[in-house]
Amino acid sequence: MQSAQNRPDLYSYVARNIVAPAWALWERSPYLNHLRYLEESQYRSLNEVQADQWTRLKAVLKHAYETTAFYRERFDSIGIRPDDIRTWQDFNALPVLSKDDIRNNIDTMLSSAVPREQLIQRKTSGSTGVSLAVYVDDASRQLKRACTIRHDRWADWNLGEVVACIWGNPEYKKSWRGHLRNAFLERAVYLDTLRMDEQAMLEFHRTVLRRKPTLFFGHAHSLYLFARFVERKGLEPPRPRGVISTAMVLHDFERAMIESVFGCPVTNRYGCEEASLLACECEVHDGLHINCDTIVLECLNGGGPVAPGEVGALVVTDLTNYGMPLIRYKVGDTGRMAMGPCSCGRSYPRLASLEGRIADYVRTPEGEYISGISLTENFAMDLAGIRQLQIVQRKIDYLLFRVVPGQGWSETDRKALARLVEKRFGTAMRHDVEYVDGIQNESSGKYRFCISELGGDQL
Repeated sequence: MQSAQNRPDLYSYVARNIVAPAWALWERSPYLNHLRYLEESQYRSLNEVQADQWTRLKAVLKHAYETTAFYRERFDSIGIRPDDIRTWQDFNALPVLSKDDIRNNIDTMLSSAVPREQLIQRKTSGSTGVSLAVYVDDASRQLKRACTIRHDRWADWNLGEVVACIWGNPEYKKSWRGHLRNAFLERAVYLDTLRMDEQAMLEFHRTVLRRKPTLFFGHAHSLYLFARFVERKGLEPPRPRGVISTAMVLHDFERAMIESVFGCPVTNRYGCEEASLLACECEVHDGLHINCDTIVLECLNGGGPVAPGEVGALVVTDLTNYGMPLIRYKVGDTGRMAMGPCSCGRSYPRLASLEGRIADYVRTPEGEYISGISLTENFAMDLAGIRQLQIVQRKIDYLLFRVVPGQGWSETDRKALARLVEKRFGTAMRHDVEYVDGIQNESSGKYRFCISELGGDQL
């Protein structure tokens, strides 16, 4: 017998087969046509995928050179024209685009072929407190919308079904049209990550038991906090068919907690506001398939590609955004590439793992780089009395540990932390511990495990 959570939702059929096509027709949106193509083409051979990527890449390079002052000057300064780029090695000779490049040249990066009033602004929160604005054309947005739905379906969800979102500042609240779309098509219920107190989580819990979402979606750490809340309070756990974790690195201990409480697998996803969905796990959960239909993703160290399994800086080229081309854009994250094909049958190359933001690496006085996210996980696992931990590097030889102590925290744990600091960072690293009641999410709703205040480029 099916549980109440997994019984068929009759309205989802109506939303999928009547409301969605009618709404797309009204909006003059081709996203459902894109979705049909993407569903049919996802099992193409790797040669076909890469040939399509190359065709799209050549087109966007030509467009950028001919319609933007920024790229015309950039290409000319190194003596390269788009027609000169005949191989991937030629493409790798193009300079990497930084966030400062965008901030300082945004007007000259906009295409003269796309009216500015037709562009949609996207803003990132900025890992250092400085936001970044980019612009995207609607054709790109509609294709990426279809890609997102295809990847949502990998988590055993379907268009029109209820989604529980642990997220901040939902878009639908900004207009009456958004309220209508959410009520009749998107059907999302929200827990605001900027207000995850006990009362808000209890109200959200009651809502999801009543609405019975088939998918949970949210920041990795926020999903974990809600799952832990349900477990600690002894509440009836929701029973979705899938969970999508995104916007930040998903720890193994977070995945284990979420899957244990919700009784379903977690699908890890990687994206950014600037270029939308970049990579996503499939139903096999063995690495994240790169979204080759809209991007080229490189993994670099020292300017060149790294071997599979090695950590590198992630660099993205958007194959669809003609309004403001992004070519070899250094996102600010690090990852590892996987080797070989996935057993699911899709040929899209994969990221083996995300390793965190470049800015979230701890540097030792001896010049070693250590992933801050891995550190916080290891410290939390080794010190059972810690409920939550954040590492802040203030100087090359000084760390501040913000600790939310659990019931079992004691002076023994404090001494154990000091020994771990010496073991991980050496005797030259000084540190202090600051006890806090909680560690707030950023304005984006994300939680940062590690913050480096040193500045300077890394990797």
